[in-house]
This record gives sequence, structure tokens and C-alpha cells, in this order.
Amino acid sequence: MRRPDPQAHRVRRAQRGPGEVRITAGEFRSRALMCPATGLVRPMLNKVRQAMFNVLADDVKDAVIWDCFAGSGLLGFEALSRGAAHCVFVESDPRHIQIIEANARALGVRARCTVLRADLFSLVNSARSVLEHAPAGIVFLDPPHAMIADPEAGPFWPWLENLHLTPLVNGYTLLLLGHHGQLEFPAEVGAWRRADSRRYGNAAFTILVRQDHPDEEEG
Repeated sequence: MRRPDPQAHRVRRAQRGPGEVRITAGEFRSRALMCPATGLVRPMLNKVRQAMFNVLADDVKDAVIWDCFAGSGLLGFEALSRGAAHCVFVESDPRHIQIIEANARALGVRARCTVLRADLFSLVNSARSVLEHAPAGIVFLDPPHAMIADPEAGPFWPWLENLHLTPLVNGYTLLLLGHHGQLEFPAEVGAWRRADSRRYGNAAFTILVRQDHPDEEEG
């Protein structure tokens, strides 16, 4: 008789219904957030998220954040917990929007949130001259891994190459990308350069800054 794989059981159980994820630090440390039960959301692992925010450190405080491909809104709410001034959540799935709204109300931060049901590639492009709550200080991009697996395919990489032409960013904006650990992230993408990249098994994140990133001492 074939013995059941306990790891497979845990995976099935995790995918069966809505779960919870928890904020790791700050004002809302250990507070639980609802996670959509659509099977389309892959929350960033705690150790990866903690490492990413440790690298960001004080850059989060008082910043305007954009959490794109927001899912449950975990990254944005973690940033708000750590002192960000405002977060814009961009998500195309109406079921996920409902969860983000519920999480914002549960934490009491609805006034510090803008929740947009939109396709990111249509919302943020060079044809648009103005965006509310922009330019952002930090942009979180944690798309489905399959969307960015091939730099030669799909809409994501061309969009990223031209992101510097949109009102979402300026010379000081930091981009934080979550991706599969096996993805070899390019050293340069359009006007952006890789400033840091860290891998934790099958999960990783990369920080991008503008190649013409201004010297902070020059103001």
C-alpha cells in the first residue's frame, strides 16, 4: 500500500480554502490578514518578506507605496505597519479586491489606502501623464511567476523597460520584485539596474533602482 505524502496533504489543505497570513513587524505585528481562496494568490514567504523589508529599512517610513498584483495586499499592509504614509493597491481580480478592502478595514487603515481594480499594464503607461499618489517611493511587483518566467515573452518585461516613462516613478523610486528563485534576473532592464538580489530556495526578490539614480547628498 502506497503511503500518502504528508507534504502533498499540506499543499492540498492550503489550497482548499481561504487562509491567513500575518504581518511580521511594526504597528500591526502578528495581525492576521485574510488571503483569497481563488488559488491565484501566492503570498510571499515570511522569511523572504522580512529580509526584503530589512533591506529597505527606513526607506519605508513615510513613503508612498504601490502594491501591484496585490492579491491579499500583504506587502502593502506590511509597509503600512512599518510606517509607510499611504499605499495604492492595484489588483484586477474583484474577489481579491474584496479581500484587500476587508483587510484594510480590519486594520483600521482604510484612510491610508487607495484600492484600484485595474489592469496594471493599462493603468500605468507612458500615455498617461498623471497618476494620483505618484510618483511612488517604493513599488512592489509580485506578479505570478509564470508571467515573468521568460523575459522574451508576455507584457511584463516590455512594460518594465518603459516604466521610467510613466508618472508612477521618478529618479528616487525603488522597485521591489518578487520572483522564482531560479529566475536569473537581468543586471539591467531599460532605465533600471539591479541593486540587490536575494534567493531563499524557490523564492527570491530583486531591488531595482534607476541607472541615473540621483545622489542623495545633492538633494
